[in-house]
Amino acid sequence: MAGSNFEHVHTLAFDAEGRALWLGAHTGLFKSEDGGLTWTTIELPVTRHAPDVMAIAAEPRDPAVLYVGTHEAGVLRSADGGRTWTAVNAGLGGLDVHGLAIDPSTPQKLHALVRDKGAGVYRTTEGGQKWTRVDDGPAGETKVLASVNIPTGMGGIFLYAGTGEGLQRNPDCF
Repeated sequence: MAGSNFEHVHTLAFDAEGRALWLGAHTGLFKSEDGGLTWTTIELPVTRHAPDVMAIAAEPRDPAVLYVGTHEAGVLRSADGGRTWTAVNAGLGGLDVHGLAIDPSTPQKLHALVRDKGAGVYRTTEGGQKWTRVDDGPAGETKVLASVNIPTGMGGIFLYAGTGEGLQRNPDCF
């Protein structure tokens, strides 16, 4: 990956078809359509500097839909493969989003982990249009947030959080 300027990579995700690889870093959002050989910088609405992309959630059924969690701009949504972006932050307690997890069986349902001001886990069932705080969130600095579809008898979804203290798991029954 010669020539790439990724400062502190936070997250990677493939689109629904496995064609595009998305990379979130301290220096922004990048996209590769050749398995990572070359990268294109994706323009995001900026705050004071290049958005620090902390999390990416790709819609599992539609390769054009992508959510990114940023350090200062909250959650951004694209419905056209990253060409345009809309902030979807209504109801979030803060804009420092360090984790995003999309429900693989219900793509309109996502969880966001907010740090600092308004810290906690937030859920939307409307593709980010409105968020509701559902939990205080895991202890420690969360490095990764994932939603996994496993039969539980309580709805089938587990929410995993990887932190500096280890792996935490909660059934999505809140």
